[in-house]
Amino acid sequence: MRHRAGVAILMVVTAIALCLVLVNDFGTRTQVDKLGARNNLDQVRAHFLARSGLNLADLMLRLQKKIEQFEDQIGPIQITTYADTFVAAFGGDEEQVESAVGVSFGETKGMGVSFGTFGLRMTPIDGKINVNCAASLAASNQRIVRSALQGLLYPNAFDPVFEEEDGEGWRRDRATQIDAIMDYIDKDQDRGEQRAGAEDYGYENLKDRYKPKNNAIDSVAELKLVRGVDARFWALFGTAFRTLGACEVNLRVADDPKILLAVIQLAAKTPEQVDLGNAWQLAQLWLQAVQLGLVQPTNDEFRGFIADPKAALAPPAGEPGATPTGTGTTSTPTLTIPPNLVGIELLRDRLNAIAKAGPARVYEVEVYGEVTRGGALNPLRRTIRGTWDQEFQMQESRVAKKFPPGKNKGTWLYLREE
Repeated sequence: MRHRAGVAILMVVTAIALCLVLVNDFGTRTQVDKLGARNNLDQVRAHFLARSGLNLADLMLRLQKKIEQFEDQIGPIQITTYADTFVAAFGGDEEQVESAVGVSFGETKGMGVSFGTFGLRMTPIDGKINVNCAASLAASNQRIVRSALQGLLYPNAFDPVFEEEDGEGWRRDRATQIDAIMDYIDKDQDRGEQRAGAEDYGYENLKDRYKPKNNAIDSVAELKLVRGVDARFWALFGTAFRTLGACEVNLRVADDPKILLAVIQLAAKTPEQVDLGNAWQLAQLWLQAVQLGLVQPTNDEFRGFIADPKAALAPPAGEPGATPTGTGTTSTPTLTIPPNLVGIELLRDRLNAIAKAGPARVYEVEVYGEVTRGGALNPLRRTIRGTWDQEFQMQESRVAKKFPPGKNKGTWLYLREE
């Protein structure tokens, strides 16, 4: 009888242990499924927050194009510059909404997000060098790219890049590097501008062999396949290129002094006599003047500023309280002009051939949606990167049919969610 009782107790203990294991396993699986469902929910929330930001970006870009139609009456206004502030009113947290509109989203409807945030960044890229113009059949467009590359790489400060081997042991000078970039994109099989033999840069002899594109590239990152474009070259010049839009550099949105230095070098009356250190200071001073609103970024003002920055920055004669730029304190921002700075004469025809000053056409847009999660869980973010062209003509689409012919310009050329 005692033996049977011991067996019964053992069976009960075993059954309880098995039940505990099953219950623990069930609880663990349930918790995993709960976290998985929560993660999927937050992924969807973050996705639609990002899409909300993308819709607002679309709205702002179309509104920007509408404003540009009245530029002659109201002057140039770039509302996309304030995209972050504008979107914060709709996709920010309580603090951001109150900072943007002055009231908390608890006192209004349609403002802010209670479970996360979304935001966006818009960057016009017309101020960069369009390397895809090398694939143009028009010789003038190819010359613009080649000349811009010559000006970009010309400064002596970049000599070490061309005096040493690249990351793959290839030696080149500036002319060879420019030829390599142009020949990778242009549609012919001849080397260089002078058609000096067949293109041969050793792509077939690399460990991972490939052929040059010999056509327009899809993204700036493809330039990393060009011989000589190694990590050091990319760190110095990678931000100076684009693949969309017009061939000319847009002075209104140009923000890289290296590109402005190239423009000055190319448009100068005597390019071979340009002091690059002096031109570099002029380029930087111009960017500061534009940021402070002291000059209007037009071709004529750029020519006048580069020729005589002191005269260009001088306040209008007879203005109350006006003092010469850099010599005193006024109610308007001033810039200090280096005493040894010398102006450079630019030729109007040369400048107009490589640069323009007008509304931005192509924008790079980055939109994010972020869901805040409690406990030990990190915030979950989805990011959408896109490229918008204000002049692209939509053809057969649901949106295009809502607009009369010629009024449906502007659309996304590229969208990717990460």
